[in-house]
Amino acid sequence: MHDQPTERYRPLPTGTHGLTREDVRRDQRERLQTAMIELIARRGYRAVRILDVTKLARVSRPTFYELYADKEALLLGAYDEIAERAAKAITAVYETRGTADEHLRAGIRAFVELAAADPQAMSLFVLGAFGAGPKALEHRKRTLQALERVILLSRDPAATEPTTDLTVKLILGGVREVTATRLRAGRSSELLEIAGELADWASCYPLKLPRALRAPAATEPAKPTPERTVMSERTRQVKRPLPSGRHTLSRSFIVQNQRERIIEATAAAIAAKGLAGLTIPEIARRANVSHQTFYELYPTKHDAYLGALKVSMHQALLVAASAMDAYQNDWPRAVAAGARALIEYIASQPDYAHLALVDTFAANPDAIEIREEALGAFSASLAPGYELAGRRRMVPAIAAEAIIGGVWQILHDYIDEDRTAELTDLVAQVAYLALVPFIGPRAAAAQASIEPATRR
Repeated sequence: MHDQPTERYRPLPTGTHGLTREDVRRDQRERLQTAMIELIARRGYRAVRILDVTKLARVSRPTFYELYADKEALLLGAYDEIAERAAKAITAVYETRGTADEHLRAGIRAFVELAAADPQAMSLFVLGAFGAGPKALEHRKRTLQALERVILLSRDPAATEPTTDLTVKLILGGVREVTATRLRAGRSSELLEIAGELADWASCYPLKLPRALRAPAATEPAKPTPERTVMSERTRQVKRPLPSGRHTLSRSFIVQNQRERIIEATAAAIAAKGLAGLTIPEIARRANVSHQTFYELYPTKHDAYLGALKVSMHQALLVAASAMDAYQNDWPRAVAAGARALIEYIASQPDYAHLALVDTFAANPDAIEIREEALGAFSASLAPGYELAGRRRMVPAIAAEAIIGGVWQILHDYIDEDRTAELTDLVAQVAYLALVPFIGPRAAAAQASIEPATRR
């Protein structure tokens, strides 16, 4: 595809046309935003230049700077316009008469219809623009919180902030994840086909969560510190310096140790300064390796980040799988054990937790691909639930993928709000939410309420 103007970028007529100045400005803004969305979809945010946008939109550079301060301002304008469209479509559904279940089903249908009709714009909405910086992520966060609130009030008009019921967050996260995966893969045509499945899955959950399973109310977010002080045992082991002088350590051992130190340093540097502030000198300093050693192991800081992400995801999978293996003949308990092990691992690794669950949306498509592969593996662990449900319960095929996407959204939000220490309070509720579609609310609540000591 070439950057040739199309009909949607046709400028307004020149000369006397009867249009107000605001009409002209609105048209120019729309063309610039549309061009920005198209170019981001093709190249990624960082590769888009203002010259590219103005050329495609057929708007002069002076006019661009009259409308927007810079490229980021245009991105935020485009994002907010998409978010407003999505919010209006869903809010309109919830303003009509109907039951909570009818609203939920119609809201999901409206969301996926919008995604199928305008996949490039909705990709920006659900995935964000990689490398766009914290402002874009903050806009995305506020929008999702607003949608969550709309759905919450439909289910419980008396709901107050903050809610302790994570069901709505799970449903919204599941729908978003399923949609994002297909948009990213160029499979937007599938969305209308699975809208009914998504609605059936979401409708599995009762309006009221068992009181005993509700997470504690949100507390005032802790103020972030410049340097994180929590250090896992793995980090302590890696940070131990190698002996100086003559030693009998093999070259392969030394290289592996250096690689692990770089991985740990990358995670710590991102936790302290954010992905945008990650630099090779900072990684090398924290890892206590030379710049030359860094480049021998990782060509770029981006490669070091992906290495840290892979380590984090692999370890999370390993921890959860090991816990589930202890209950090979009792799948519901295996799921509950896996949920506990996963959440406890994430809570014990704050640097890796932020890197794996939050920073991927600020990185690039490579990071999302690693993330999607890991989520696919977690989804596979729920496959036995379909056989267990049998003919007693009609479990939508999309349920496992949606559940894991929703759980990941819950974990993302807690970590992003600097509430990582509270994650262990979510274990019972996450286990319940993972089990409901397969064994029903009552059995799921019973399994989720079993204390760890009685699981052995």
